[in-house]
Amino acid sequence: MMWDTDRQPVLHYLVHQAPVLFLVLDKHGIIQQINRFGSRLLGPETPGKIFQDILNDFHHTFCLDHIAAGSDTVHLLDFKILSGNVQTYHCRFYSAKDQILVFGHLDIDEIESLSSELLAVNQELNNLTRELNRKNRELARANEKILALSRTDHLTGLANRGYFSERIDQMISLAVRKSHPLSLIMTDIDKFKTINDTYGHDAGDRVLQGFADLMKTSTRTEDLVARFGGEEFIILLPLTDLCEALAYAERIRLALPQKNLLQNGHPIFASFGVSQLLPDEDRANLIKRADMALYRAKTSGRNRTVTATSSDAHPSGP
Repeated sequence: MMWDTDRQPVLHYLVHQAPVLFLVLDKHGIIQQINRFGSRLLGPETPGKIFQDILNDFHHTFCLDHIAAGSDTVHLLDFKILSGNVQTYHCRFYSAKDQILVFGHLDIDEIESLSSELLAVNQELNNLTRELNRKNRELARANEKILALSRTDHLTGLANRGYFSERIDQMISLAVRKSHPLSLIMTDIDKFKTINDTYGHDAGDRVLQGFADLMKTSTRTEDLVARFGGEEFIILLPLTDLCEALAYAERIRLALPQKNLLQNGHPIFASFGVSQLLPDEDRANLIKRADMALYRAKTSGRNRTVTATSSDAHPSGP
């Protein structure tokens, strides 16, 4: 017989919602019905089993005839639940006609134990979450550092050629879209091989580092200064026309000999080539024209700045 709970709110709560164990036994101890809470604990196939068989401790004995005669009793019983664990319930037995009603609530000690376990699990979860967040922050910082290192020249701290190649296309695209000027400076330390041969490679490294620092402090945040290779450097100047770029190059050129980078009074000089982006020009041509201007600066006596012309893009020959 199924429970008619629709017209009995208390029974509806007991059968469908109450966090207590509720079973109906016949006079032989066979389980006839079980509420939803009990089914979740002991399994939906529990009806039809003998009550004694669902207990974890088979030493429990019940005088069902005595209970059926009208005497209620309380037992502390251990049930093996579906998870495989054992839970202890305070069970009270009531007789009702040819049936015996069993009500059980979780033992208070077990509730406290479960609460303690739950608190411990929550604490461990919080600890793990904090540790995971910390590891994620460390990973993010490590990834940022790896990315920065992959874009940086290890000797000078400037952008490397790979990162310059990434950025120049973006900056050209922005300049074209906004109709803004964009200029480029190529520069090369004069007679750098002689510096290395005369003073050693450590001195040569100090010169490269000092020149890099000078260029960084002589340009703006939005400018990109990169080591292009060896003693050659490149500076990309957004929102800058050819005349302004020429002035940037001249300031750096004139300041370089004053730096005493060799620390012996011997001045260091550099040559510069400057180009401005032409309509419909790609990065290869922009760089090529600055490189050709730098070549003319070198061949015309060094320690000077030469601006590129539009004809540099398509030279007529030797």
